[in-house]
Amino acid sequence: MGKQERNVRMSLQTLRTLEAFLESPSDEMSGSDVQKRSGLASGTLYPILLRLESAGWFVSRWEAVDPASVGRPRRRLYRLTPSGLARASEVFASFGRGVLTT
Repeated sequence: MGKQERNVRMSLQTLRTLEAFLESPSDEMSGSDVQKRSGLASGTLYPILLRLESAGWFVSRWEAVDPASVGRPRRRLYRLTPSGLARASEVFASFGRGVLTT
């Protein structure tokens, strides 16, 4: 999806987003799931998800449901890539810990 960059700006909000995925690295999550885990507002979260996906840290897909049958719009599901998991782990290791504590 776009050019992959190794160096991504690491704001506190980006770290919280990554931390939400590191709780269950192989799981796919919708933006609302990430929002609940990270506590970030959607206006902050979605640009981060797009930036990390452009950099190759995440992949995403639309869920395969009929919106009429589930009574809601389809969700976009995000998942860490293997390289994204490695990079996120490196970022947290550089701080000397596995995940953020609030």
